[in-house]
Amino acid sequence: RKPIEFDPIPMSYTKLFPLLLQNTLVVPCPIKPVEPPYPRGYDVNVKCDYHAGAIGHSLENCKALKIKV
Repeated sequence: RKPIEFDPIPMSYTKLFPLLLQNTLVVPCPIKPVEPPYPRGYDVNVKCDYHAGAIGHSLENCKALKIKV
């Protein structure tokens, strides 16, 4: 399967996310916690604000947010 390619944006998703929230263009989208065995790329040391603080990936690596943007 070919990975999705996203257009570059002029700032980081970490800087963009508060602006999107402020303008009500996105809302946090909670997800269920992931149980072991963890999927490839899962990182217990980072959290995603788009997914209401879910652990496993960052805003910079959030495919769902990138698709929204």
